[in-house]
Amino acid sequence: MQLGFYLKKVIGMLLMPIPFTLLLLVAGLILWQRAPKISRGLIAVAGVLLALTSWQPVSDGLIRPYEEDYPQFNLEQPVAAVVVLGGCHSTDKQMPPAAQLCSSSLFRLIEGLRILQANPQAKLMLSGYASTDIRPHAEVMLEVALSMGVAEDRILIYSTPKDTQEEAEAMHAELYGKSFALVSDNSHLPRAMKFFEQQQLTPIAAPALKMSANKSDWRINANAALKSERAAYEFWGSLWQRLSF
Repeated sequence: MQLGFYLKKVIGMLLMPIPFTLLLLVAGLILWQRAPKISRGLIAVAGVLLALTSWQPVSDGLIRPYEEDYPQFNLEQPVAAVVVLGGCHSTDKQMPPAAQLCSSSLFRLIEGLRILQANPQAKLMLSGYASTDIRPHAEVMLEVALSMGVAEDRILIYSTPKDTQEEAEAMHAELYGKSFALVSDNSHLPRAMKFFEQQQLTPIAAPALKMSANKSDWRINANAALKSERAAYEFWGSLWQRLSF
């Protein structure tokens, strides 16, 4: 199980735009003398791929289809729980708890707290494992939630699930038969909803972060490359999900 999980992560990483571009460049350099035409072709493709995936109009076009499935959460919709899915963090005791979360996780948690405030009886469910960090992600989010005034007896943490499928499985017993908000990035929610629905649960989507711009500018930059990476991540993740179920 562990080997399969990490193999999936490594393959997924290599299929992201920048690593894949580097693989093409390396292959082109290796073939420089043996097959110069193929070599030049691979290097040219790598250059075009890097340019396009780092260009805002292209990256917005790639990520936008994954972000349009669900509207903003309606606070008039009552829920018994608010589930904030795990993301990323970096433990640094010299920084305040919120600053240890990556931006997407911070946006997720803020949206979760907004929904929780509108539902005084609801539980807050936080998830995420440690990965290479010394602390589980769920514990970092717990620390932030407590610092924002959420009572500890309202919070449940799940610090062992390594991906969304495991999160859905781990939370099944607590969420079965209940109405709950499922908080994640806009682009991740279509896959996340399916994983929870596979567990016979009834989540209500709560998108927390939209990366695509309504009107793209014409710059080539790292922000565009990040959008393309996220689009590729969701493409391969969705394909894997369809093949798995």
